[in-house]
Amino acid sequence: MSDSEANSAEHFTVVCRRCERPILAQRSWVGREVQCPHCESVLRVPPPAAPGHSARAGAPSVTPRRRFNFACDRCGCLLEAHTGMCGQAGRCPTCSARFTVPYLSPHTGLPLKPVALDGDKGDPTPLHAYGASGHQAPKIIRRQDGTQVIECPRCQAQCPIDAMGCSRCGTPFTLEAAPSVRTMSRDTHAAAACALGIVSLITFFLFVPALLAIIFGLLSLRSGFGTGRVRASAVAGIVLGVISLAIGVLRYLL
Repeated sequence: MSDSEANSAEHFTVVCRRCERPILAQRSWVGREVQCPHCESVLRVPPPAAPGHSARAGAPSVTPRRRFNFACDRCGCLLEAHTGMCGQAGRCPTCSARFTVPYLSPHTGLPLKPVALDGDKGDPTPLHAYGASGHQAPKIIRRQDGTQVIECPRCQAQCPIDAMGCSRCGTPFTLEAAPSVRTMSRDTHAAAACALGIVSLITFFLFVPALLAIIFGLLSLRSGFGTGRVRASAVAGIVLGVISLAIGVLRYLL
């Protein structure tokens, strides 16, 4: 895209101060801090340059920014932002939903609910995470032997064609593998199961920690069923819980 095409009534070209790559900015963004889609550095959007020229992005504010996570209101995937992005329009890289980045509550410090800019709240599409991100989406590459692999957009590792996430850096390839509120709950249950399983080995005569370890482990496995993501800590918690129960029962029988 040429500078003359980019400098329209609503858009103009900004050059990132870090990676020197062009960014298409909106005139309503002038003075705001945005994140470069290429190198992810934070920059301040300058006023538009003269026709036929690109404006160079300014340095971000020195005011400390707080990073926080919030869930997409459409697909539930966890997104990351910082306080300099609050109030700006954003798009979920997983389901392509548009929203306004929420502000933090002055009372609790937690992010408020993001305001949806699209009225559509149907099933999230596309199925691949980052599918709405253009060149940042996972690429399917065909090797010389005819087999296909998925190239990770973050670390360029080549993964099996049926992989739901990168085995090297953990980048999700599918909606099921993308971090969400549901996966956070599964991870919490798995961690609790493992911790209770370890405690139950010491307090095997109480039975309660062992039972809780098994319950939390099963909850984690149940929420991850069908996604291919099984937490080893959940399995470890179940195994330790069963061992503790066996030791406790034998103690009372012998």
